[in-house]
Amino acid sequence: MISEWIFYIILYLLAAVFTAFFAYCLYVHHIHHKYDHIPGPPRDNFLLGHSPSLTKALYSDDSLIYDLFLQWAEKYGPVYRINTLHYVTIVVYCPEATKTIMMSPKYTKDPFVYRRVFSLFGKRFLGYGLITAVDHDIWYRQRRIMDPAFSSSYLRSLISTFDEMSERLMDKLEEMANNKTPAVMHDLVNCVTLDVICKVAFGVDLNFLTQKDSPFQNAVELCLKGMTFDVRDPLFRIIPKNWKLIQQVREATELLRKTGEKWIQNRKTAVKNGEDVPKDILTQILKSAGNLIMTN
Repeated sequence: MISEWIFYIILYLLAAVFTAFFAYCLYVHHIHHKYDHIPGPPRDNFLLGHSPSLTKALYSDDSLIYDLFLQWAEKYGPVYRINTLHYVTIVVYCPEATKTIMMSPKYTKDPFVYRRVFSLFGKRFLGYGLITAVDHDIWYRQRRIMDPAFSSSYLRSLISTFDEMSERLMDKLEEMANNKTPAVMHDLVNCVTLDVICKVAFGVDLNFLTQKDSPFQNAVELCLKGMTFDVRDPLFRIIPKNWKLIQQVREATELLRKTGEKWIQNRKTAVKNGEDVPKDILTQILKSAGNLIMTN
């Protein structure tokens, strides 16, 4: 009697699993039918979609996954689709379309994707700001605060800073050439980029080209690496061999946020006390935020 009950329970469970799988397959077919009018590469298989091709490109030693995206864009046009299970991703390779999609409230942002960079392995990373805001009204208010700092006239006033950083790079390359030292351009350009960001955004001159092992620069690289792993692999954080790196990324995130908080607080105090402050992006943002509060 008990064995019969066990048999029926197993039979019902198998039937339930089969029914659920069949229903899921029907849903995946519905998604395919709904979006297949958009051009795109042929799927590797029905359920996984393009996942095998993406995984192969992701872990390839000979190329980057972005090379595959570019190849598909050149073959299927500036707008094409990618299927993964029941998810459909629309890849846009067109400046005009990108601008329209990013600025129009008609095209909503996926909270699941943007939540991945809100925090990084449990540590607040980008937070709820201009990049991660999924509500268009909140995004628009923050965009208004940022607009003056990125106007063409204001950016032109920063040309001298860009030139100064470029001259530093040229001096560094000349020094390395005279010493016959191999130059890793990727690392040097990263240093210059970070120098430019810190100088024009926060008025801080860290000169990473002269630093051998900067904790701040290492923290930036760790956070970018951690963000890449976390976005690409949802299971990355539960694999024990990754826990050491995850802890390092958490500490790096904490360092960056505390450093940024310190710079912003110091600038607010200086503005409040009427001190002379650099006319950088941070000053422009604080000024715009103050004007917005007064108008509201």
